[in-house]
Amino acid sequence: MFNPFHLFRWCLFSLKQRSILYRTLCLVLLSVITFSSFAAQFYRYKNENNQLVLTQTLPAQYADKGYDILNEKGRIVKTVPPALTPEEIKARDEALEKQRLALIEKKKQEAVDEELKQLYSQPNDAVRVLNRHVLDLQGVVGIKQAKIKSLQSQIMDEESRAAERQRKGYTVGEDALEKISSLRKDIVNTEADILELYKKLDKIVKEFDVKIKRLEVITQKKATDYPEVLKFIDAFMQE
Repeated sequence: MFNPFHLFRWCLFSLKQRSILYRTLCLVLLSVITFSSFAAQFYRYKNENNQLVLTQTLPAQYADKGYDILNEKGRIVKTVPPALTPEEIKARDEALEKQRLALIEKKKQEAVDEELKQLYSQPNDAVRVLNRHVLDLQGVVGIKQAKIKSLQSQIMDEESRAAERQRKGYTVGEDALEKISSLRKDIVNTEADILELYKKLDKIVKEFDVKIKRLEVITQKKATDYPEVLKFIDAFMQE
């Protein structure tokens, strides 16, 4: 183990044997090492009576209560905060988790924004795409509604023929009854198809509503065509 006093004795011997320059270097080295070896360090903490105490050693029972480390001039060189309580640890962990989730959401939103900017230069571009979707679905619904009218007309014809046979005293054949039943099932299925189309339209409108409003934020431009398209969609949904 290093002992500065051994160095001191060695340097005293060197003072007698060495040159003036060498002796000067020994004295400088000795003063530096001696100062470092005996430099004071103090601990300031509060005891069990909540009184500030200053000592050169820190009792173990106060280590987790927080303390200051001071140099020989009484200046604080480091402050060690008190150990966290279980409640504080829980609150800290919850805050960190909240920050982590917020960062994830922020990155997700940034990715979505970047994709939106690549697809649409301004909100009205998204409005036009929405309008095309609505027109396409309106066309399909129109075809389905025309099919229902045709099926209803066929049912009326079949029922009219069946009634005519009954007036003439003939029985209505099973084939005619099965055909009428099949036509009615087709109507029910077609109406279900139309309902699914309206659900699909509602989903598309909600998705584009989010896109359009977000585009207004990130591009700082208004979707001036959007109100008119919404009126058109509302009228279509009421049909």
